[in-house]
Amino acid sequence: MAERKAKVFKEGAFGACSYEKTSPQQLAETTRAVNMVLSFEEALKLNLAIDEAVRKLGRYNRATSAGKRAGLMLIVHFDKKRIRVQEGKLS
Repeated sequence: MAERKAKVFKEGAFGACSYEKTSPQQLAETTRAVNMVLSFEEALKLNLAIDEAVRKLGRYNRATSAGKRAGLMLIVHFDKKRIRVQEGKLS
């Protein structure tokens, strides 16, 4: 029986999903917005990843400067058609 390996995310990552297509297909300097189409299953993965990240952010003490700077980062890999949810810091 083949072993199924779990995907390993970078530290601070909460999950990832794939998307089907983007519109426009090619980005240019004048591109102001990108539309991404996800299947229902991939949308559920994205929802869960964002939910987990928001729950963790909610545990930080917002009275501290570090707690106020805690944020969520969406990383879009256009070459792999993937979106990753990770913890980020505001400036």
